[in-house]
Amino acid sequence: MHERAMNDRANEMWVEPIQHGGYAESIGKSPGDREVPQRGVPVAGDDFDSPTAEYLSAAMLHESLDALVRLMERVAPGMRGSVLLLDEDGVTLRYGAAPNLPDRYSRGIDGERIGPAAGSCGTAAYRRERVIVRDIQTDPLWVNYRAFAKPFGLAACWSTPILDTDGRVLGTFAMYYHEPRDPTPADIELTDMATLLARNLIKRARAATALRARTEAAERLAVALSESEARFRTMAETIPVQVWTAKPDGLLDFVTRRTADLFARSVDDLLANGWLDIVHPDDVDRVIARWRQSLETGEPYEVEFRLRARDGQYRWHLVRADAMLATDGTIAEWFGCTADIEEHKRVEAALDVALADAKEANKTKADFLAMMSHELRTPLNAIGGYAQLMLDGIPTPVGEGQQNFLRRIVKSQQHLLGLIEAVLTQAKLEAGKVTYRITEVVAHEVLDVIDSLTAPQRAEKRIAYDCEDCNSKLLFRADKEKAVQIMLNVLSNAIKFTPPEGRITVTTAVLDAGVSAFSVRDTGVGMTAEQLRIVFEPFVQFDNALSRQHKGTGLGMPISRELARGMGGDLVASSEPGVGSTFTLSLPLA
Repeated sequence: MHERAMNDRANEMWVEPIQHGGYAESIGKSPGDREVPQRGVPVAGDDFDSPTAEYLSAAMLHESLDALVRLMERVAPGMRGSVLLLDEDGVTLRYGAAPNLPDRYSRGIDGERIGPAAGSCGTAAYRRERVIVRDIQTDPLWVNYRAFAKPFGLAACWSTPILDTDGRVLGTFAMYYHEPRDPTPADIELTDMATLLARNLIKRARAATALRARTEAAERLAVALSESEARFRTMAETIPVQVWTAKPDGLLDFVTRRTADLFARSVDDLLANGWLDIVHPDDVDRVIARWRQSLETGEPYEVEFRLRARDGQYRWHLVRADAMLATDGTIAEWFGCTADIEEHKRVEAALDVALADAKEANKTKADFLAMMSHELRTPLNAIGGYAQLMLDGIPTPVGEGQQNFLRRIVKSQQHLLGLIEAVLTQAKLEAGKVTYRITEVVAHEVLDVIDSLTAPQRAEKRIAYDCEDCNSKLLFRADKEKAVQIMLNVLSNAIKFTPPEGRITVTTAVLDAGVSAFSVRDTGVGMTAEQLRIVFEPFVQFDNALSRQHKGTGLGMPISRELARGMGGDLVASSEPGVGSTFTLSLPLA
């Protein structure tokens, strides 16, 4: 209600000076030959054979803003107004209008960047709120500008950001005075009114520019409409899309003959609401509801639906329309185009089918791997069990040579069982069948286990192990067994790729946002950038002298990362060839 009342009052103040003469003659004129640079607006001496649409919109905006500032100055004697426009980069302020500020001053602030201490205007745009500077020579916001402003006699500056309805900054409106002073309630009300009017002017100018520049075809058609209806109709019949226009109420008042021929209708049959007769019955309600929404709000219309073609078959079309605005901001007409997208929809449907087939194939593969892994584990467990019984002397003791062979059988059985277990886990992850029992876990419950389980391998290669900086009381949330599995995979990898006499360091930390971290750093061979990029890809194996004796499936790291993410964490790696690698497991804090 407040904004509507202010709009009404502003419109009254805007019309009165123009209707009653005198002031109307000065609208859009600056004292002397002003040549302040403006984005898209020519300065004195520029030569234009045929002004572009962008130039015309910018020139009209400059003229309107100039008139607005003059009106505000007339209402507030002694004030010098200024409008700066925020550039497309969101940080640069450009000259908009300042009819009674010195040219040198306007040139000096054109192109300044917004910031937390960028004078009144730059700070107001940065903060998105009004900035009142009573005394330019003492206010800290003007430290970098007060020397520049002093020769021009500028003592006070109040700046208000011009905000779009969505809160985006469009520019600033400033009021300068030759003596230090604070604003009165009337000054604040006047500023609010000026920013509201400026917002409408800027939005209208930008909307006109955006509408003209939407597509090359739309640009040509807009020019044709402004020149002659005959030229528009000729062009509409020539371009390779279906073109139509509608009245503000949504009733079609023009379609091309090409469009009518495509649907085996006369032009008159498609006008008004006749086009609804060729819309697929299942799409009619949706199409009408979306069209009404655009008519009520002025939003661009864009929808896909089926239309009956000359052969009686329904084909998918993409229909778009934009509102063409009158000078008063109301909708003058709708300009639309319709494109046949049947082939695109068929390709899209084929891709959906292919994706569904791929998902089904992936599920079948995962189910197959799970079944085969289960079927293989059963005889392998039997082999390992019987071999272990024979090692234990059941039913009769065996010789030393036989024990050696039996131990090799058990070792190979355990290795093969580990590979099958990895494949099974990967299959479960891909099928989304892994379950997690999340509880609160104390760090030492994981660190103690991985220390004891990897001690023999470390001792065999004489690798130093350091966990002195670990916080054994760190409390985090995870599935304890899976956390142990991840850390065991990472630590085993570090041992595999670290030469004898190397060092492995384990640390714990608390990161931001309630996240705990476990890092394993080694002095191993490290990885190249390419190896680091694919280290978490399934079935990737790095070939070097340290790993050839312990080939696996290449699933340890991919499984570990997926398990970490399944618990709300992650596993990341960094490395440098010849220096070593660091793997960091992050998990939520308890």
